[in-house]
Amino acid sequence: MRQRAINLARGVVRVEVMCRYPERFINLCASNNIEFWGMERADTGEVRAYFHTGGFKRLRELSAKHGFEVTRISRAGAPSLFGKLRKRYVLIAGVLLFVLATRALSLFVWDIRVLGNENVPSSLILENLKSLGFSYGTFGPGVKSEQLANKLILALPELSWFAVNISGCRADVLVRERTPRPEIIDVDAPAMVRAAKSGVITKISVLEGASAVTVGDTVQTGDLLVSGILDTRRGARRTAHALAEIEARTWYELSAEMTVETVVKRFTGEKKRRHSIIIAGKKINLYFNSSISWSDYDKIITEKFPPLPGGASLPIKLVTESFDKYEPVTTEQSRERVERTLREGLTARLREAVGDGEVRAVSWDVFEKNGVITVTLNAECSEQIAVSAPFTAQERASAGIQ
Repeated sequence: MRQRAINLARGVVRVEVMCRYPERFINLCASNNIEFWGMERADTGEVRAYFHTGGFKRLRELSAKHGFEVTRISRAGAPSLFGKLRKRYVLIAGVLLFVLATRALSLFVWDIRVLGNENVPSSLILENLKSLGFSYGTFGPGVKSEQLANKLILALPELSWFAVNISGCRADVLVRERTPRPEIIDVDAPAMVRAAKSGVITKISVLEGASAVTVGDTVQTGDLLVSGILDTRRGARRTAHALAEIEARTWYELSAEMTVETVVKRFTGEKKRRHSIIIAGKKINLYFNSSISWSDYDKIITEKFPPLPGGASLPIKLVTESFDKYEPVTTEQSRERVERTLREGLTARLREAVGDGEVRAVSWDVFEKNGVITVTLNAECSEQIAVSAPFTAQERASAGIQ
């Protein structure tokens, strides 16, 4: 395969040689370093063989001196192709213009992707970049990433880092969002500790303030746990920022229900396709009727960039919208599947409600009526329920705070 590619690059000529003594022809080629292969001898005395283009030209020069006749039967390879195209000036000019235009367009940004963002919308980032002069059609080599980063971070304080990687006509905008600052507790500001949830106190650890409850007490949400108003030895009062870690037994009752009957999709096999082209952010539809007469269908959008040799791509995005029609069909689920789905959902809700707390015991109740299954979760947990809160108006007045 490799040798065949080399031969085609150098050019291959199929030659017929008329000579009385073929041996003299072979010796002549050998003495003049003319390479040939695939030699055949006809019954009428002709010799046929393959030569490279350069060897064929040399052979024709020697044929007149040594009395044999050389006839070209066929030719193939790059020299033959270029020879055919030599007089097609318009075609050659068109190819050259296409290559130059593709090269020139690849120096501009025609596709922008935002990567690394979770909370800040990509549209907001692109909008701010456009106001800073970076958008579709921007000259890639002229982009100064550091200057752009400084301006963008000032415009979007939610970002802590920014960079632009440009490859051909595609730009990857890499961002890193700023980590929210932790809440700063002002330990000098007077505060009480209250119950974030109802429960029975199991453990108390007061860091600052006067405890208002003991182990075994039952408290409701919002009840005072640790007071920030302290009595001094001299009978006066002072205020403090009460801090404490208080654990309590808490209970949850969560319920969810689901019907046994459910609606599933049954695809009919009818499909429609709509094609469009996006150039520099502008969409050009390649269809006339944009309406879909079906009421129930799935829509899938695929995007492709026409590739070019060398890994480059054209500043064009081909978009295909696929519509698959389906009919909603009512079917009945198994009771076990419905119950399992409800249990998983309730378990996730409990885990979210408890947070860092511990789930100590769980029980389930399942009830079905008229095709509706109801699952109830009862759980006993151990949680941290202490939360600091500012003084109320009454407490401020009691402490003598203006």
